[in-house]
Amino acid sequence: MATEDARYRLSTQYRLWSFSPSKLAELREQTNSLAKTNIISRLVETKRVDLDAAESMPEFLTPSEETQLLKFFTVELIRAADFCGLPTEVRATATVFLRRFYVTNSIMTYPPQDILKTCLFFGSKAEGLYTRLAKLADKFPNTTEEEILAGEFLLCQGVRFAFDVRHPFRALEGAILELRRHADLEKSRIDAAHFRARAFLKFSSLVTDAYFHYTPSQIMLAALSLADRGLAEKLVQSAFGPTQSGTSNEGEKDLTGHEIRDKVMATIEACRELLATEQPERLDEYWGTVEATKVIKPLIRKLKRCRDPDRADLVALQKARRELASQKNTGKPKAEGDGSLFGGNGGVLGGNEARDAKRRKVTEGDDVFGPALG
Repeated sequence: MATEDARYRLSTQYRLWSFSPSKLAELREQTNSLAKTNIISRLVETKRVDLDAAESMPEFLTPSEETQLLKFFTVELIRAADFCGLPTEVRATATVFLRRFYVTNSIMTYPPQDILKTCLFFGSKAEGLYTRLAKLADKFPNTTEEEILAGEFLLCQGVRFAFDVRHPFRALEGAILELRRHADLEKSRIDAAHFRARAFLKFSSLVTDAYFHYTPSQIMLAALSLADRGLAEKLVQSAFGPTQSGTSNEGEKDLTGHEIRDKVMATIEACRELLATEQPERLDEYWGTVEATKVIKPLIRKLKRCRDPDRADLVALQKARRELASQKNTGKPKAEGDGSLFGGNGGVLGGNEARDAKRRKVTEGDDVFGPALG
């Protein structure tokens, strides 16, 4: 029977959406550079800017500025999910979809304020929660059902049709059950750590890049370590006995239980430091405050000046693509009938005229069964 680790390595989350920090930064730089090139090309084609006049070119967002804006819109999605009363799993899945989408798509290309609404609706479907589209559209001002659906196929392409998202919430519940088995641990301590760790999972793990770099169990242990380091270490210590040995991921050499434990603890510590950069309190104490507005507002203004003019309206973009697809279909030659293969619509017998000549003409006075016998 395959281990949990082996099953996770078969998931799309590991195969398609797991990156090292350097690789993720490289992908975002490539996306940013490609977006700049495409936007300049479209602006020149439509004669909105002069390629020879450098001052007519808009100032584009840098990769770091895009990352900052992505974090802002991630928080906006979390707030919107809370306002709509969506469950934790739906909110987390929608957030992961948004962050995955903007790995290979630039914020300058597709408007994040529209894509995040699509993520909320599609995240509900991915988690098996029926949400009426009209009801969801009514939650947002000046938003129609068509606007939410317009970016749905774009989102599916952006996440590479990988709709299965593995979250650390169930892992935390299992860890808490395991801790409750220890009689020497106070229930109040476990409950407090449970509540605090869940807060980190519901905010810190979603706003940061934790899902790209770490497995759900590693994220869970890092959140539990932030809530109560002693409990997290107790779980890890109990998982590795003094005589346990194993094999490294590369299969190069056997590792003792202590070496595996140290390697796991180092990974958890790195994830812990990442989650600590966005404490749950920042949802109310920083994001949406004057301090955050001073940082985000200039970036929003800069985004409006450098966005892709042909992709700012997702509804119009979808209609244009449908019209183009219909034109391609109408331009295709119609399939000819079988008769054309044999020299005309009627085949070798000369078509309809030959068939009509063979038919018996029955006048009104004739009996269809012929004359009477005798």
